[in-house]
Order: sequence, then structure tokens, then C-alpha cells
Amino acid sequence: MFESFKIESLSFKYSSNSQILRDIFFYGKESEIIGILGRNGSGKSTLFNALTISNDFTGSVFINDSYIPQKELIKQIAYLPQNLFLPKERTVRYAIKMFPILKDKKNEILKESRISSISNQKISSLSGGEKRYLEFLLVNNCSKNIKIFDEPFSEVEPIYEQKICEEITRNKKGNLYIITDHKLSVMKDLCTRFYILINGSLKEISDKNEIVKYGYAYNL
Repeated sequence: MFESFKIESLSFKYSSNSQILRDIFFYGKESEIIGILGRNGSGKSTLFNALTISNDFTGSVFINDSYIPQKELIKQIAYLPQNLFLPKERTVRYAIKMFPILKDKKNEILKESRISSISNQKISSLSGGEKRYLEFLLVNNCSKNIKIFDEPFSEVEPIYEQKICEEITRNKKGNLYIITDHKLSVMKDLCTRFYILINGSLKEISDKNEIVKYGYAYNL
């Protein structure tokens, strides 16, 4: 049973370049939806990639208070990256059938009203919002308890922003969501707690008004 996810003293840099992330501390538990805020270039995607793709950081990660080696992390995390990851020249139906989720989840996605109407189209022919919504549905239906979403609302129309929020809220029990997105109007109502990434370090937000204090927004 999943209970908690903890990062201690995580640091990261690209080869000989200056350090991007410094002494990151993070704690999240089951049923939380945690927003990671930060300006462009602050290192949010770098943090997510370090945890899931590059696995090249210093520091420690714990799940349920048990240490997890870096190479094992990707097995524990469902990750929606910022850039399109589906094969562009394949159809929507093919992409769903090949994605590593349970068969009944694949069938549910294929029956979803927006997806069923585009199921025979190539991924390359879809709008940005259609691609993002499809990717969200696939990653959100993974059986992994830690779900990291990098800009899930990018190019998504307001009605589907709402659907994404509803799906996340409905699915939060037994899971931890970690989300970054610049649509603060959506994030402030969806997330149960926030961190902000400034100067390579994460700072926990204890009061939403601190988001304004740190200069990320003019008002809420």
C-alpha cells in the first residue's frame, strides 16, 4: 500500500555546467495533489526528468520510508513529460492498444467521447489539445501510485481542463499527484498543497498568498 514519497538533498547539474538543482527536499503522501510552481527555466522539468529519465542526481529518494535506488525510480512513477511521447505516425487506437495499462482501462479510453471520434486518426493529425488529453488519459490510468505531470493543461481547452481536474480528483485516493503548470487559475483550485522552485531549491508554500510574495503571481 502506497503511503508516502520523500526526496532528500537532491542536486543535479548538466556535465560541467553550473548546478541546476540544489539540495532539494520534498515530501508528499497518499491522496495529495501537490503543485510545483516556478518561472520558465527554473528547473521544474529538469527535476522531473532527473527523477524519471536521466536518473543522474545526488541525493536520496524514499517510498514508504524505504530507500529506492535511482534506476528503480522509473518503475515507481507514471510520468507525463512536457513534450509529445506518442508515435506520430501511428493511429490513436494503436497507441492506446500498445500502451502498458490494463485492457479494461484501454477500452474505457477508446470509448471516451472525445477519443472515440479520433481513434482512427494518426497522432500527427491531432490538435495540440487532443494529443495532450490523450496522453493525460493514458498516463493517468497507469497503475503506478506516484503520478508526475509536466504541464498537463498545455493547449487544452477549458472544458477538458475541467475534465482533467475531475479525473485527478476522482483518482487521488491511493495515489500522489505532483503537477507543474503555468495555468495558476486551474492549479490553485486543484492542488491541495504547493512548492515553488526558486534559485534551484524547493520552498514549501504554507499559505497560498506566499505565491504572490515570491513574485510568481500578482494576485490570486
